[in-house]
Amino acid sequence: MENKRIEKGERAVSTEHTAGVTTDALQSETVVTQRNTGKLLATHGYVVGIEISGSGARQSVALAALNGSILQRICRPLDFVPDSETALDLLDDMLNEVLDPALLLDGRILRVGVAVGGLVDATHGIVRTLHHTHGWNDFPLQDYFAEKLDAPCIIDNNANAAALAEVQRGAGKGERVVLYVGLGRGIGGALIVNGNIYHGTTCTAGEIGHMLVKEGGPRCSCGGNGHLEAIASAQAIVSSLRELAAEYPPTMEAIHRITGGQVEQLSVEQVFQLATQGDEIAQHIVNEVHTYLSIALTNIVHLVNPGIIILGGPVAQAGELLIAPLQARIQQICLPEASQSLRIVQGSLGSEANIVGAVTLALQDL
Repeated sequence: MENKRIEKGERAVSTEHTAGVTTDALQSETVVTQRNTGKLLATHGYVVGIEISGSGARQSVALAALNGSILQRICRPLDFVPDSETALDLLDDMLNEVLDPALLLDGRILRVGVAVGGLVDATHGIVRTLHHTHGWNDFPLQDYFAEKLDAPCIIDNNANAAALAEVQRGAGKGERVVLYVGLGRGIGGALIVNGNIYHGTTCTAGEIGHMLVKEGGPRCSCGGNGHLEAIASAQAIVSSLRELAAEYPPTMEAIHRITGGQVEQLSVEQVFQLATQGDEIAQHIVNEVHTYLSIALTNIVHLVNPGIIILGGPVAQAGELLIAPLQARIQQICLPEASQSLRIVQGSLGSEANIVGAVTLALQDL
């Protein structure tokens, strides 16, 4: 893999042959290959991070320095769910803007990292599917961007990318075994062990949104029933309250009040707020979230024994209204030996987790 990357035009010098070479000479090189590790010690250049949401309706592109700081970022969400061709056309335009030659003053693009909100075969660089849109099945996304930007590309599921970012730059610093749960339009999970993503045999490790938690439960985006995503995702929480409120005028009035009459703008955080204010329908939905999310997480805790669970995505914006009851339920139903040192925290990267994760992917071997 590393040989292929160097063949793409990066000028490299092995440290085995640097004896007697001046510091100035080494700094003039774009990258230096680190002896015995296969990593590259970059001295000049940039990386690009790209985020593609599970629906394809949210794309972000970032230009970042080699220390991970984002220098330029564009986010252009769409008000419709696009197919792959439409989403990629928009990304091409965004890339052209971010990669303006006037901005690239310190070298060339060395790596591209892409965080995708769907099933990703990270080993082969292929998007297997996005459950919320069409045209992505078995799409060779890694090759697409590698050819377009003439730089090696790394793609992964957005939960894996966000988890890696939280471990390296956020709430998971210093932790050895980390479970990350992204609670967004869908639900994704990631396991980081000793700083590395655990992908599993077919790169589907962490797909906790499709754990069966309620027999005969609501239908999931993947076509199954009773999956965690169909109960505890942001879309499921908001949709459930709107649907039930249609039959309960007091709840509908409360929604109008808290949203200023913009019912379509109802957020997960507002659902949790209504529950704390005593709305019975909101309380029922929030209780379902706590119940089935705690069941899923308890099963994982017993299996992998993480030291910390980091919650990200829009649902996590509910903060302690989500975390405190969840922590209490898990402590109640979990073996004390498995949960005694367990912490559950809100991710520190917020809505930036996926794009920071994409940049972090790109920086893995630099």
